[in-house]
Amino acid sequence: MNNMLKDLILKFERKNVNLLLAIDLLFFLQKGRNTSLKREKKAQDRRVRKLMKAAYKIPFYRKKFDEAGLKPEDFRCADDLYKFPILTKDELREWMDEEVDKPQYKYYFLDTTSGSSGTPTRVYYSPREKAYNMANWMRVLIRGGYNPVTGLTASRMSAHSVSAGQKNIFQKLGFLRREFINQYAAEPDVIKQINEIKPDLLYMNKTEMMRVALYASKHNIPMHHPKFLVPTGEMIDNNARKLFTQVFGDVLIDAYGAAEIGSVMTRYHGSDHWRIHADLFSVNIFDDELKPAEEGHLCVTPLYRTDFPLINYQVGDRARSGVLANGAKAVLSILGRSNDFISHADGQFTTFFMVAPIFAHANEIVQVRLIEKTYDDLIIQAVAEYEMSDEERKAVEDRIISQMNEKLKQPMNITFEWKDVIQPDANGKLRLIVNEMK
Repeated sequence: MNNMLKDLILKFERKNVNLLLAIDLLFFLQKGRNTSLKREKKAQDRRVRKLMKAAYKIPFYRKKFDEAGLKPEDFRCADDLYKFPILTKDELREWMDEEVDKPQYKYYFLDTTSGSSGTPTRVYYSPREKAYNMANWMRVLIRGGYNPVTGLTASRMSAHSVSAGQKNIFQKLGFLRREFINQYAAEPDVIKQINEIKPDLLYMNKTEMMRVALYASKHNIPMHHPKFLVPTGEMIDNNARKLFTQVFGDVLIDAYGAAEIGSVMTRYHGSDHWRIHADLFSVNIFDDELKPAEEGHLCVTPLYRTDFPLINYQVGDRARSGVLANGAKAVLSILGRSNDFISHADGQFTTFFMVAPIFAHANEIVQVRLIEKTYDDLIIQAVAEYEMSDEERKAVEDRIISQMNEKLKQPMNITFEWKDVIQPDANGKLRLIVNEMK
């Protein structure tokens, strides 16, 4: 296939990605909660074989195959992926930096991770794989009981959306309805938006949802109870689960995933484990010596990603897996990251997502952490991308401090600490925001 024809196909697929989503959801994905394990396993193993054949043709992965002494025919099922080396975030970031802006990817989707670990990563999706990603997310909601055709969704505005607020013909007729919430507004304004929209499904980042729930609880403000609540982006610990239930009702869908890989597994209401979407993903756990284990480093392989594979991608969380009574593999517990808030004397909060764009566009910085010492004092720990002069560092500091004080609910005294590296927390995670106040 010549390059011109490839471009025409990619252009058509990108323009019609929602049509591809519908086709995938209707005809290619198993939507039921009680789908056949045998059928799911068959689809998983078929995709493993296809993925490894595709990966072998990619120079980045061919090197990994050769160094491990492996060939595509060594991989017949998901369990065989334990033979393959893990993919770290740093490796992915370096690989993507080499690929970004190449002309053959002009019709691909370029997404950026939130950077909640301190360093954002750019990732490419072909239109076909983007459609699969979105169809799988829709399936997560359907399996939880939500009807996307007749239901009303309210979600935070995505940093990647170019059409937020625009309604297509189906939405104007009352189908596939979706409203957007300005998550950067003050807490009373966000609460007002939710209560006026009255969504069937409320979808926001967990940190943003926490600040709204805390404010509503503290000020005894009644909140609309959606039928389905989906906090994303960070771990939902027991305290958060309790608060969300108190404020919004017992309607939680706990979906685990990331921008790089999609929605991998879900813990539905009334369940004590995360169900792996095994037809599209393989989940493996490695110990500290990178040997197969029941508890250790969580590594995910999105089996539908053959253009830019992520094989045994080390997400950065630790987990414990097990086998259910019906024989299905599941994740029983996850130890993940949970950012603090920047809190202010008047009771307001500034969250990570309010300030993250500042650092996502700060090309001089590769890693960052914000430490709140007092209501008035904030330290920014930063790792420079390259060796900078004192004048260059001062210019970066002045620019970021100015941008931060525009975003913070209340201006603060901000100082920089430049580091060679920022060490993770004791649990192996790296929070962007650390609040040290009692």
